[in-house]
Amino acid sequence: MGREESITIETVQTNEHNEEKSTFKTNQQKNVEIKAKDSILKNLFNTIVMMIIGFLFGFILEKSKVYEPKFIRQQMIFNKFLMMKMFFSALATSSLSIFILNLIAKERYNKVFESYRSMLKSKSLLIVCAGGLILGLGMTIGGSCPGMVFVQLGAGVNYSYLTLVGGLMAGLFHGLLNSYLTGSSKPDAITSKTLFELIKVNAIIVRILFIVLLAAGVALMEIFVPWKKDYSFRDNTRPFFSVTSEVWQPIIGGCCLGSLQFFSLLLLSKSLGSSSSFTTAVSLIFPFKILEKFPYLKKFRFGLNNYLSLLFVLSVFGGSMASSFLGGVFNKAQSVHPYNAVLGGFLLVFGARLAGGCNTGHGISGTSHLFIGSIVAMMSMFASGILLGFFARTNDFFF
Repeated sequence: MGREESITIETVQTNEHNEEKSTFKTNQQKNVEIKAKDSILKNLFNTIVMMIIGFLFGFILEKSKVYEPKFIRQQMIFNKFLMMKMFFSALATSSLSIFILNLIAKERYNKVFESYRSMLKSKSLLIVCAGGLILGLGMTIGGSCPGMVFVQLGAGVNYSYLTLVGGLMAGLFHGLLNSYLTGSSKPDAITSKTLFELIKVNAIIVRILFIVLLAAGVALMEIFVPWKKDYSFRDNTRPFFSVTSEVWQPIIGGCCLGSLQFFSLLLLSKSLGSSSSFTTAVSLIFPFKILEKFPYLKKFRFGLNNYLSLLFVLSVFGGSMASSFLGGVFNKAQSVHPYNAVLGGFLLVFGARLAGGCNTGHGISGTSHLFIGSIVAMMSMFASGILLGFFARTNDFFF
């Protein structure tokens, strides 16, 4: 009997052990399933939010009319100020969004901030400046910006598809030659420093002063050049500020656009930007084996963030189209010459990818973070665009 009892006890213990292992495996499997479900829900949430932000981005830019090539070009020679008013307003509101986010969700903001800094750490100030200068030339020649291309497509601007073709060619060219282009200069520590770190002044004080200066600049532009003198209404019977308006006041449009930064940072932990979509798009045309030879293009091939960048610009296209039809201005904007569309598209996307960001990425997001590299890129864009604008105006090149 003693032996039988011993065998029975051992059997019971073995069964209990097997049950424990089975329970442990079941719990593990449940945890994996829960995590997978959470991941799917999170990805779905991010996708929906990105689509909404992209749609609103395109809608606001179309309503503010800064996508029209003539307004981009005429801003460069200071004939019109719609673009600059909207840009300053968007930058001020984006900076305010970052200021608020720093107070209510500092950890989340720091994650985005450090991610942006790590991108700039691989850049030299020379490369960032060169990219900005090239982008500025493209803006004046093509009358567009990387993100604005999709607004123009949605609004039915003639030859905007050629600007897109030029941009895709630039994305391909830059992607294939990236290692040679970036290897020509060493990264500079100053590129990834912030303005408040450089001048050694409290970040809160610098951010507040920056917002106040931008707001003052917008106010002065509006005082001396009222926006209604800058824009010739096609139909002045439409309401002032609604989805069916022909045009929105550029300062209101800029504030609406800049506020999207708050939701992008809070909900997606991502700064606004659009030029990476061109690299993602061209990476999709290569078989994976060929991409092994081009590591820069390879990193844009997979991952939800890369696909979200494509979804963002497609949503921008949809938002712009909806706005232009509701406002009764679809296919009514003046276009540039086809040659200028292709050349401009190539230069502005090549410059953006070389610099690591476009008018939205560096101009609004990076400058709102107060990174030196982004501020230099933004200033370079406008410097070359303005210089070419006055040269072209004097020599009757394409105006």
